[in-house]
Amino acid sequence: GVEVSVEGLTKSFGSQNIWRDVSLTLPEGEVSALLGPSGTGKSVFLKTLIGLLHPEQGSVIIDGTDITQCSAKELYEIRKLFGVLFQDGALFGSMSLFDNIAFPLREHTKKKENEVRDIVMEKIDLVGLTGAEDKLPGEISGGMRKRAGLARALVLDPQIILCDEPDSGLDPVRTA
Repeated sequence: GVEVSVEGLTKSFGSQNIWRDVSLTLPEGEVSALLGPSGTGKSVFLKTLIGLLHPEQGSVIIDGTDITQCSAKELYEIRKLFGVLFQDGALFGSMSLFDNIAFPLREHTKKKENEVRDIVMEKIDLVGLTGAEDKLPGEISGGMRKRAGLARALVLDPQIILCDEPDSGLDPVRTA
């Protein structure tokens, strides 16, 4: 497992302070949740954890490395530890669900295409999208897009899975 530590993190956009002096540890093997009302910086926090946003102060230590101080190459390697399910699924609109889910495998591994196909089809089955792999994101429901995003987040068997509002936009009866 991988431990994530945040120490003295401060983030703002211009004069708008998002959060100040945040410190926490996400222990390996534990499920943790960041809860709060809309607009309080939860998505900004998750993007900072994976190095998409840079804080004004503080450190984010992933597996012993402070990602606020590492090179782009080091950050690229550390990001392989993560699977991320973004609020909107963040799928490529011009790619089939299969290719969206295969993207991290093709980008981060040297697996042969038959191995990629087997892994992707396993994840597609896991999230209940068998038969939809050739569809484009615009051809399926929001819930199906969310599940495709989950399959992509899981495809590298990550050490850490971050989910940004995993139930937003879904049928409340199904998410209860």
